Amino acid sequence: MKKMIKKFLKKINFFKIFKYNVVLNFSKKISGLPLANKGFDFILSFSRSNYISYFVRPKHSKNFKQISTEEIDLKEFGIIIQGPVTNKKELNFLKETLKIYKLIFPKTFIIISTWENSYIDELETNEYIKVEKSKLPEEPGLANINYQIKSTSNAIKILKREGVRNILKTRTDCRIMKPNLKSYFLSLQKTFISENPKHSRIFASSVATCKYRIYGLTDILLFGSTEEIETYFKDETEEEILKNYSFKKVINETAVMSEILLCARYLKIKGIKLDWTLEHWWYCLSKYFGIIDANSIDFLWYKYDWNFEQRFIRNYLFKSSRSIEFSEWLSLYNEFNLNFKTLNYKERFYYDEKKKIMIKKSFL
Repeated sequence: MKKMIKKFLKKINFFKIFKYNVVLNFSKKISGLPLANKGFDFILSFSRSNYISYFVRPKHSKNFKQISTEEIDLKEFGIIIQGPVTNKKELNFLKETLKIYKLIFPKTFIIISTWENSYIDELETNEYIKVEKSKLPEEPGLANINYQIKSTSNAIKILKREGVRNILKTRTDCRIMKPNLKSYFLSLQKTFISENPKHSRIFASSVATCKYRIYGLTDILLFGSTEEIETYFKDETEEEILKNYSFKKVINETAVMSEILLCARYLKIKGIKLDWTLEHWWYCLSKYFGIIDANSIDFLWYKYDWNFEQRFIRNYLFKSSRSIEFSEWLSLYNEFNLNFKTLNYKERFYYDEKKKIMIKKSFL
């Protein structure tokens, strides 16, 4: 079939007309090296107005050859992979992730923290990789926040018992594909000291850490000391958090839910007075958190519009990107005035009491 297509395209001079818009062989050498192993792959693209580039990652560990060569103490670094596994496809993705992690995070405690009803019976474990099945809380909370808090806090307890000093928290639908990253994460921690020297920073992925969403630190990927991550995922329900910290469901047109709820609670626990403004959010980013560019760790979030992975940070139709990247965060850290507020962007929400759902009024 592939040969027939290629023959037909050659006949109509397709390759000459669309030289850079057709890739039928990923094993073809580009700048001296192949993109991937030979297989049934093809890309067709064309745009008169835009430059289109490609990012090729192997789906399966058998085509992944990179390894980590760093030497890091076993108790220095642990990983939590949190979230549901509801079907065979999700299970296979997680299986391949773990096989890749054996290469790039060797001899590392990894906790897969999921639910009693999850589809993980075929998952292989060993002395480093463990599965924690939690009982589902009675109430999920908005965007399943109670599920995330419970399963993450249970996994943290396991890593604490192992004496792990720092934790990378990710999700079952995410994958990192770059070696020698334990030393990178730890280097960020050592290089960028928190405003309060008694507490280390928490670093978050640039993916979905929203610049114009008040206290909008992503919960997709977080790294920090075990103590800080434990505080961040303190085991309380959404209802308890709203009550204990005097939060409303919406404050200054900001949805106090999921990642915003977690971030705001963490800051309050640290004794930081919240004024629910973007200016204070940017200040908190510079003083208490840090940003890790998704590209710098070869991070894949295999959900929603995953094949448009730059959507949060590469949209040229607006004056500013939706998410914050390391370059902008570094400027905030060094107290440069980036004048974000002059753009008058802000993510706005309201809560529909009848439908019991949060509705977004604007993305920017």
